[in-house]
Amino acid sequence: MLYNKAISSMPTENKPVSELYSVSRMQIEHYDMSIGLRLIWLNNSQAFMFGVYSVCTIMKAPTPFLAGKELMLAMAIPFLGFATTLVTLFDIITSIIQMNKLTRNYKNANSNHEQELNFPLLHGNIMDRVMQRISPVVTALLFLAVWIFLIMYDHQLL
Repeated sequence: MLYNKAISSMPTENKPVSELYSVSRMQIEHYDMSIGLRLIWLNNSQAFMFGVYSVCTIMKAPTPFLAGKELMLAMAIPFLGFATTLVTLFDIITSIIQMNKLTRNYKNANSNHEQELNFPLLHGNIMDRVMQRISPVVTALLFLAVWIFLIMYDHQLL
């Protein structure tokens, strides 16, 4: 008997999704996917730059002319890696800020509408959002730390 009451009280139709919810959700998904793509691009570019840097520092150039070019490249790659990582980190942080603004805007626009309570959380709770953003930010910070160390080591500042 109790089971029948529970079934009869459940809605039989799906409520239509509000336009603000749909648009906000799509924009958040766009920024979330762009963070993932930037992180993949960052990892690939860093792998390439670390590979070139290690070849430049380990291999011996066959001629003095190439040795000079190899030294210049060995000095330039850490700066390029640092700059690439820094720009990507700014881009990731900007995307996180934009997603937070979209979530806040949605909450402010729909604070007391009953219809909106039927939808899943737009962007998860605060703990979900923090845990999702640790990896991209920490990865970029680790690359920055390694490039700073290599720059300081190459210029004999350590």
